[in-house]
Amino acid sequence: PEVLLPLDAPTQPRKYAGPSATSPTDLSTVLAGKRPRAKALEEEEDELDGDEPLAPNTTEREQIEWKRRRSVLAARRSRKRKLEYQAELEESVEKLTLEKDVWQTRALTLRQILQSHGIPFNEFQD
Repeated sequence: PEVLLPLDAPTQPRKYAGPSATSPTDLSTVLAGKRPRAKALEEEEDELDGDEPLAPNTTEREQIEWKRRRSVLAARRSRKRKLEYQAELEESVEKLTLEKDVWQTRALTLRQILQSHGIPFNEFQD
């Protein structure tokens, strides 16, 4: 998680070397399929800290920038959660590997003790 941008980092400006599928879109296209702001905010479960809703008189450009900022922040949170989850999995694998090694050592030690005392035993099926 240290390599990720902090949530409060500014949104990077768009810089295109050539045409892009997501290049600046026609404003009306972006807003055409948009849900009403009030309904979208009601359904939003995890509102951003310090992220204030837009005023009713904002321009289309401001609405697009606000929407992009929210998307950028959501992506950053998602990447952070993913890295934390991956770290948990790696830690769990390491712990389980050590535990397996301990039990394997115990089993082999007990097998040697049985052999040294001449006690018959079934071989392990590895």
